[in-house]
Amino acid sequence: MTKAEIIDLLLEDEIGQAIKAMRAITPNDNIVLNLAGQWNRLQKDLTARVISPDYANLTQNQIMNSLLELAKKLPDASPEVVAAVAGGGGAGAMAAGKVPTVFLSYNHKDMAAATQVKDFLRSKNVNVTIDSEAMSSGEDIADFINKCIRESDVTLSLVSTNSLLSAWVGIETMNTLVGEQIAGKKFVSVVIDGAFYDRKFVDSAFTTIEERMTELKELMMARLEKDRGIEDLQSERTRNKNLLNDLPEIVANLRARLNVDISADNFETGMGKVAKDILG
Repeated sequence: MTKAEIIDLLLEDEIGQAIKAMRAITPNDNIVLNLAGQWNRLQKDLTARVISPDYANLTQNQIMNSLLELAKKLPDASPEVVAAVAGGGGAGAMAAGKVPTVFLSYNHKDMAAATQVKDFLRSKNVNVTIDSEAMSSGEDIADFINKCIRESDVTLSLVSTNSLLSAWVGIETMNTLVGEQIAGKKFVSVVIDGAFYDRKFVDSAFTTIEERMTELKELMMARLEKDRGIEDLQSERTRNKNLLNDLPEIVANLRARLNVDISADNFETGMGKVAKDILG
């Protein structure tokens, strides 16, 4: 199997087949062997249903991005293939004249701001993917998130108290940060509410998330007493537990980067800078 075919397998989520092919080409590569072990454990955990779908998607995304990074180092690489993998489909791999695609990550409580950002970028000839338009009826949310991050050049996150308290936005942020570090994905953050700059923000957020989890636990216990299913509540509680674990890292990353303020009168200037950076 050629290097290009292995890359196609990875981009089509055929990770098991890609690992087999990579092991055949580099049988003594300890990193590939380690990733193969991680993949096998993930499949066993999924079969045994001992992990949540959200955690499984995040782990799969991490393994795939690591394999893409290794794929560019395989023998018989053409410059075109190396360039494609180096960017993982991200902004760094955009060819001249290519219209960039942006996945807009936001909390639905901030829909008005998201619509304003979407309309501004489209007026600058940027392709914008937003769930209210692109997500199909009945489509799995986690699958939609991973697909959008993987297929877009840039993930643009609208940062607010609402978004930072959202488990779904937390998944989008963590997945993009992993891709940014491993596979060249680009993450751009614009601020519509700067409360997270306060040192006490994370502790306050912890309290809110813990209250949610306590409420969910009580609902789960009440159902169990009546021999009723709890899968929906369990999934929601797992997402919030992951957010509880990930929030300090998310906030630390946001504080460490240049975030563009687009609140109130700063919108035109801020979004003008964002559009310029995206278009290169």
